[in-house]
Amino acid sequence: MAKNRLQTEQKILNAVEQILLKDGFPAVGINSIARQAGCDKVLIYRYFDGLAGLLLSIAETTELWWQVDEIISENHDQTAQIPLHEYLKTLLERHAEALQARPLTLEIMAWEMSEQNNLTVALARTRAQRGMELVKKIRAHYQNPNIDIGGILGVFGAAINYLVIRTRRDPPQHMTEEWWRLQQTISKLLDAHA
Repeated sequence: MAKNRLQTEQKILNAVEQILLKDGFPAVGINSIARQAGCDKVLIYRYFDGLAGLLLSIAETTELWWQVDEIISENHDQTAQIPLHEYLKTLLERHAEALQARPLTLEIMAWEMSEQNNLTVALARTRAQRGMELVKKIRAHYQNPNIDIGGILGVFGAAINYLVIRTRRDPPQHMTEEWWRLQQTISKLLDAHA
């Protein structure tokens, strides 16, 4: 009995992910989830206490945001050899790549722009925590920087987030010029602080 419940719970969790990836957040609802999972919607209420509990469960069981070590892979000695402005460019590129590798996260971030729910709130909280961890780790490598590391990463990270969300379903050639412009802007502004 417990094994069947765990299997059904996993089917329900998978169904939410499949719906988000295929049709986006407007299609997420109890009926569509039950249909996709092949179960009675009563089970969603019984196992997860409804949609809010189901979204919270996804947030608790899915790694939606990058880990700091995914963005900062260099050790202290390697980092010390890289000028701060160049290193920030590299980290911002890694941030964009990490997001592009997470289509589910992009759908949740798009959802966050129009509505708050347990899943979007949990993602925002994790994003903020990891951002602070990232800035702290960078500051440990660069004493007395001449730029506001948190401010730079926050502003350019938000621009990257927006562009990645907006182009998440476009073929890569449609975003080439927009990405090029953003990369040029980041590069010019950071080089000006070198």
